[in-house]
Amino acid sequence: MATVILSRFTADTWRRFAPMAGPSPQGQNPRPGRFHVVQQGSAHETQAVLMTDADVVNWLTDPDDHES
Repeated sequence: MATVILSRFTADTWRRFAPMAGPSPQGQNPRPGRFHVVQQGSAHETQAVLMTDADVVNWLTDPDDHES
């Protein structure tokens, strides 16, 4: 079964990609990084880590650097 990740979506987009999870959630959260993960017929709102390209490179190349 596929996993669908949606953020800042319309009701039409939800119906197209996540109909198995029921109706589109109302009142989407406007905060950056919020999205819905739809898996096995249920949807869960979650928060993503927002990182710049430089943050990602630093995190991948020096994971013990706790300053980033």
